Amino acid sequence: MAKILIVDDEKSIRTTLAEFIREEGHEVFTAEDAAEALRLLDEQHPSVVVTDIILPRMTGVGLLKQIAERSPDIQVIMITGEPTAETAAEAVRLGAFDYLSKPIARVDFKSAVTSALRVTELAQERTRLEEENRRYQEHLEEEVSKKTGALRESEAKYRAVVENASEAVFVAQDGVLPYANPSTARLSGRSLDSLGTTPFIDWVHPNDRERVSERNALRLSGAEVSGTYEFRIVRPNGDVRWLELHPVLISWEGKPATLNFASDITDRKNQADLELARQRKIQERDASLIKLAMDSVLYHGPDKAALQTITEAASRTLDVERVGIWLFNNDASRLCCDDVYERSKDAHSSGASLKRDAYPTYFDAIQHERTIVASDAINDPITTDFANAYLRPLGIASMIDAPIWLEGKLVGVVCHEHVGQVRQWEREDITFASSIANLTALALEAIHRQRAERERERSESRYRNLFDNSPISLWQEDYSETKAYLQEIASRGIDDLESHLHEHPKDVEACIRRIRVVDINQATLALHGATSKEQLLANLSGVIPPETRREFIPQLLAIYNGDTSFEGTGTDQRLDGSIIHAAIRWIAAPGYEETLERVLVSKNDITATVEAERSLQQALDGTIRALGATTETRDPYTAGHQRQVTKLAVAIAREMGVDDSIIEGTRVAGLMHDIGKLAIPAEILSKPSALNSMERSLIESHPEAAYEILKAVSFPWPIADIVIQHHERVDGSGYPRGLSGEDIRIEARILAVADTVEAMASHRPYRPALGIDLALEEIEKNRGAHFEPAVVDACLRLFQNGGFTFEDDD
Repeated sequence: MAKILIVDDEKSIRTTLAEFIREEGHEVFTAEDAAEALRLLDEQHPSVVVTDIILPRMTGVGLLKQIAERSPDIQVIMITGEPTAETAAEAVRLGAFDYLSKPIARVDFKSAVTSALRVTELAQERTRLEEENRRYQEHLEEEVSKKTGALRESEAKYRAVVENASEAVFVAQDGVLPYANPSTARLSGRSLDSLGTTPFIDWVHPNDRERVSERNALRLSGAEVSGTYEFRIVRPNGDVRWLELHPVLISWEGKPATLNFASDITDRKNQADLELARQRKIQERDASLIKLAMDSVLYHGPDKAALQTITEAASRTLDVERVGIWLFNNDASRLCCDDVYERSKDAHSSGASLKRDAYPTYFDAIQHERTIVASDAINDPITTDFANAYLRPLGIASMIDAPIWLEGKLVGVVCHEHVGQVRQWEREDITFASSIANLTALALEAIHRQRAERERERSESRYRNLFDNSPISLWQEDYSETKAYLQEIASRGIDDLESHLHEHPKDVEACIRRIRVVDINQATLALHGATSKEQLLANLSGVIPPETRREFIPQLLAIYNGDTSFEGTGTDQRLDGSIIHAAIRWIAAPGYEETLERVLVSKNDITATVEAERSLQQALDGTIRALGATTETRDPYTAGHQRQVTKLAVAIAREMGVDDSIIEGTRVAGLMHDIGKLAIPAEILSKPSALNSMERSLIESHPEAAYEILKAVSFPWPIADIVIQHHERVDGSGYPRGLSGEDIRIEARILAVADTVEAMASHRPYRPALGIDLALEEIEKNRGAHFEPAVVDACLRLFQNGGFTFEDDD
C-alpha cells in the first residue's frame, strides 16, 4: 500500500479521485491548496502527488517546483480543465511524470498513478543505491583498511562476507580478475574459473571498451578520477547489461590493482530510456502543435486550406494513415466530411456523410465521451457498426476520434485512423488527438469569423446603397462624446438630469455641439437646402435653432439612459434659416449599442402637418374661449371667473410637475367648467339674496348639464369627465355623483381648489369679496377632506412665494 496526495481546490474532484485510488488499496491524503499540500508532504511522505495546475495563491507548476526541490523522487501528475500545448510542455520540462486533462476517466487515472508508483519505487531504489555508494565513497579507504585488517586477522571471515554479498565484488589486475565473488559470476554470466583467465575488457561492450580502459589506466597511475561510472557488458549469450562500477585503488599481492564493487542497473537504465523516449515524443508533438497553432493559414487562409493543413500535420505526427474532419449538419442528424487526408496517397477528399440513425451508438458516444479510443476498432462496441461498410474495406484497425467543441457546442469530430495491425494507443496519442481537435475548433472559429466579415462587407455595401438612395433624410451620427458629457454632468451629484438641462441651456448646447455628424444622404441635402455634405457635417449646432434646443432634451435623456432607439419630434432649420418640423427616429447600429458611436437617424418633414395642427389648435382655442365667453354673458357678476380659475389651475398643475397633457386638459376644461350654467335661468345666477332649495338644486345641476353639452365633442382630453367632476370632493361630500379620492380625475381635483379660491376671493351677487387670505384659509382647513393635499400645498406655495396674482393679464 502506497501513500497518494491529491491537490485540487474543487472538493468534488478531490473526493472522486481519492475514491479511485482507495479502490486500489492505497492510502490517500487530500489538500485544497499548495500550502496544505506541502505540509502533508513533510508529514506523510507520499509516493505520488496528483495536483491541478490552477490552484489559489500558488499554482500547480509552482507546487511542482517545490516538490522537486524537497523530494525529487516523488512523481507528480499534473491535471487541468484547460489543456494547452504550452502548459503541458512546461509541466514536462519541470519534471512532471504525466499530464491529464479533465474530466479524467477512472481507468486512465488509475493507470497513470500505477505507472508513477513504479517510477517512484525505482527512483527510491536508485536513491538508496546512490546513498550506499556515497557512504562507500566517504568511508571507502577506512572500509578497505578495515577489511584488509580483517582479512589479515581472519581470511575465512572476510571471504564469508564477500562471498555472500549480493553486490559483485572483484579485483582487477593486469587485465584479468585474480579474485571475484559468486555475484560477479552471476552478473557477468561467466564461471569463476574463466573470470581469472579471460581478459576483463572482453566483457565490456565494444562501444564502451576504450572509455573503460582509459579510466582504469588513469586510476592505476594514481591520477584523480571520479569514483562511480556506468558502462555496458556483454554476456556470453549476447545479453547486454548495464553496470554501475565503483573502483578503488589497492595493492594486491604487492602490485597495483583495483577493488571493484559493481551493481546491475539495467532495469533502471531501461526505465529511464523509456521515459526519455516518451518525453522526447511529447516534446516533438508539442513542437508540432505549436508550429501548427502559429500557422497563419489556420486563421487567415481559405477554408479548405486551413482544414487540410491540420489533417496533414496530424497524420504525420501521430503516424496514422488517415485523418478526417467531420462536422455536424444544422440539426446534428448527420456528420459530413469536410476533409480527409490519406497519407500514403498524399491526397485529400470530402463529401462523405454518416447518418445518426445508421450509427446511433457512435453518435451517442461522441456526444457524451471526451474522446473515443478504439485500439481494436472492428471489435470495439462503439465502432463495430462501421466494420463492414468502412473499417474493413479501408483496412482500418485502430481509431482515435476526438470531439470538436466550439463555444460550448459539439460541432464535429476529428478522426485519426491507423491502417494495418491493431495499435495500442498510448496516453500521449490521446492527448495529441484532443489537442488537434482544439486547434480545429480555433480554425473553424476563424473560418466563421471570416465568413461573417465577408457577409458584413456585403451588408455594408447594401446599407450604403440604401442609405445614399433613400428618399428619407438619413443621418449617421456619433453620440459617444455627448453620452460621456451627460455622465460627467450626472457625476456632479445631480439627481434630476432633466430638470438640470431645462435650467441650464448652456449644457444642452454643449451636448448638441458634441454630437458628431458622420454622414448624410442626398435626401438630407435637399431637405436642408444644402449643395454639399460639408455644409451639414461636423455637428448639429448649425442645424438646430437655438430657440428650439429645449426640444432636444428628450433625446439627450435617451442617450444618457443607454437607450438604443428613440422616436419623437424636433425642429431643424434650413441653411436659409427657414424652419423644418421633423419626425425623428434613431437606432444604434449593431455592435455600437453600448457606446453609441454609430447611430442611424431618420427625419421626416412634418412641417405641413404641424402647421395644420397649429391652425386647428388655434381654431379650437377660439371655440373654447367663445363658449366660455358665452357662459359669462349669462352671469355678468362672475365675468372672467372661468379665465381666472383656468389661470390658477394651470399654475397649480405646473407647480405640481404633472405631464404637459394634464396641464393642457386642465386649461381647456377650466375655460368651460361652468358652461352648464347656460341651462340655468339668468335671474337665479344673478340673484342677490340667498337661494332656496329648489334654486340651489338647479345651480348644482350645472356640472351635469355641462357634461351633456361636451360629451359629444371630440377633444384630445377627457373634458366632459373633468367638468362634471369639478365640484366633487375627495371625502365624497361633493356633487353630482359623490365621487371620492382617486376616482376623481386629477384635473378635476385641481379645478376644485382653483374654483374655490377664485370664488371666495371675488365678488358675488349675494355677498362681497371675502379676500384671498380667507380663501387660502378655507382650502388649508379642508386639506385632505374636501381637497387633494398635494393640490392645496401647490396652491399655497404659489401665493405664499408671491409668484401668483389674479390680476387680469389678457
